[in-house]
Amino acid sequence: MAIPEHELLTFKRVERLLDHVNGGMTVKSTGPLAGALGQLGCFSYTKIPCELYNLESAISIAGKPAGTLEKPDVSLILQESTASSFGRGETTVLDPTYRNGKEIPAENIVIANQYFPEVAEDEISATMFLGKTVKVKLYKLAVYEEGGHFDWHMDSTHSDQHHATVLLALNTSWEGGNFKLRRNGVETVVDMHPEVDKEENINFQACAFYTDTEHKVEPVTKGIRIVLQYDVEVVGWGANVEDGDAQDEEPDDIDDFFDQIENISVKRRRYQESLGALIANDELVTKVVDIIKSLLADDGTEEVAFAMQHLYRKNSILPEFLKGADALLHRALVSASFDVTLRPVVLHMTTDWDGSSGPYMAVRWKDKKKTSSNPNPESGSSDDGSNADSESEDDEDVGGARAEVFHLPKFSAIKQISCKEYIQHTGNEAQPGERKYFGGGMFVRQKKKEEEHS
Repeated sequence: MAIPEHELLTFKRVERLLDHVNGGMTVKSTGPLAGALGQLGCFSYTKIPCELYNLESAISIAGKPAGTLEKPDVSLILQESTASSFGRGETTVLDPTYRNGKEIPAENIVIANQYFPEVAEDEISATMFLGKTVKVKLYKLAVYEEGGHFDWHMDSTHSDQHHATVLLALNTSWEGGNFKLRRNGVETVVDMHPEVDKEENINFQACAFYTDTEHKVEPVTKGIRIVLQYDVEVVGWGANVEDGDAQDEEPDDIDDFFDQIENISVKRRRYQESLGALIANDELVTKVVDIIKSLLADDGTEEVAFAMQHLYRKNSILPEFLKGADALLHRALVSASFDVTLRPVVLHMTTDWDGSSGPYMAVRWKDKKKTSSNPNPESGSSDDGSNADSESEDDEDVGGARAEVFHLPKFSAIKQISCKEYIQHTGNEAQPGERKYFGGGMFVRQKKKEEEHS
């Protein structure tokens, strides 16, 4: 039985290979394809982690103390609440058969020392609104007593900037009252009950979703369900991701661009497994495929390369490994008769001698099982790194020019694998900084004519 190489020697061998990574494709984070891929990567709803919220934040309603988030004064809340109406066409109606609940408007509510909106803004930007600045504003407090419910509906928008809603459940006890979302024909139950962890700390439950997502509250069978409802306003759109001309130039301030993408990726990873069914729809997939078709129709462009939205840790990336939007897009591209190759990718950035950021580049990593040219597996690759060429053997026969640009939307999944910080002076010279990141890439070509007719 073959004995595997010691992990420390594996580390040293891979380190040598990484030291020889240079050049490659120019990273492009803007333009029509990056914009469309970003839209494809937006979650239609997000569960917001609430472990660190201040449970003792005091609530006052109509100038009267109403307890805290942990121990709300239910009696006062019921006393100050009024029956909830809803929009039916252009009129506002009361109909307890469709909606049976009460509410208190935001202008009558004060919550002291709360930082939930700030935390929610960070999470929502990283999952639902690509490259946008959002503002979370309290809209009302909603109350559902026993028998309370609200049938399927979509939220009315309260301004041109209002594009999503956030719900935060207070620490009360109830049964029934399930909260359901429905989008693209998929229904999802979101548990809004506060949870108690092993240390007996109370963790609130919060959920954000687009205003055009259908949702409902099923009848409460016991207890009382009290929820703070917030509007999510998009207050900073930046350049229009739909407009290719406006997106042709990279942003000026991208010193930590890879770091920003990795930080977003870490947040998104919490949701990707559970929310995969709601990530993408056929319209967005078709939009991406059409953009790729137009890029490949241009003279001189024979391959389009872009980052994937999930992190794949296997030595080789196979179609059966793909998840969420990556799987949907791969399936659509293959169905459209494209030749699609999946490869691990190393992204790298090196500073200049004065500390300013150099070019952002991407290199497709070799497939180990295809490229090992060393007959002695125990010895690893050569000391000079000559085995570190980044192209795999099965890539050599693709024919035509390789991609010169690697499209990297801000919702890409990458992970830092090495970092050398810039040092201003080492002896008589500065030490340039260097960072490398791991991710997955999809490489798309027109299928060869002989393959199309085979």
